[in-house]
Amino acid sequence: MIIDKCPWTDFAVSLVKQAAKSASFCLLLLVISCAPSLYSIDLKYEPSAHTRAESAETKETVSVASFVDARRTADPLMIGKVVILDGREIPVFPKHEKPSDAVASSLREFLFKSGYTVSSGKPSWDLREETIQKKWGKILVGGKIEEFDITCRESVPVKKYTAKVRLTVILADTERGRIFFRTTTESSSSLEHIIFSEEKLEQQMNAALSDAIEKSFDGQEIKQKIRATAQ
Repeated sequence: MIIDKCPWTDFAVSLVKQAAKSASFCLLLLVISCAPSLYSIDLKYEPSAHTRAESAETKETVSVASFVDARRTADPLMIGKVVILDGREIPVFPKHEKPSDAVASSLREFLFKSGYTVSSGKPSWDLREETIQKKWGKILVGGKIEEFDITCRESVPVKKYTAKVRLTVILADTERGRIFFRTTTESSSSLEHIIFSEEKLEQQMNAALSDAIEKSFDGQEIKQKIRATAQ
């Protein structure tokens, strides 16, 4: 038995498909048109789950200088970008402090939580031994930002977040005017999620920053050198 197909069926299906495509296209235009001109995130140290405060074996005050930003970038305030669906790049900036100060503040917080006495002063040091000043306290910590980037690439259905941090941390004895320890560490963090938000940008960036800082002071060598210098 042959059943005749309604002549309006194909036409109706075609209309539904066209309407769906139009709705998707309109939604895409809406998302693109609503994209802001920039994003901003709060850079700060956030202890990892395995980090615990320890009693530092020195009563000497540790001073932390603003870091030298050694990145090759046209805009030293920019720390990343969000690549939206039409290919445009929306810059990401720190919310409160420029990267060189934000890294130093995060390092101060880490040292404080690790049991050290941390000076409230914020010296400016160019990382040369001849510019070290005794008034900065017994132990001076400074360094360079080699890499500092958060990128989010929007796609359907997921957004891909990637953060990368590479730091060089330098410790100096101010009384002797010499550098006694130097280390370079790097860390990365990534996430795939269906939702985009500044909060997720912030979480990934701070995870990479905090891990790089913790790695800088990991191990007995640096702790022994700090103790020996403080004596």
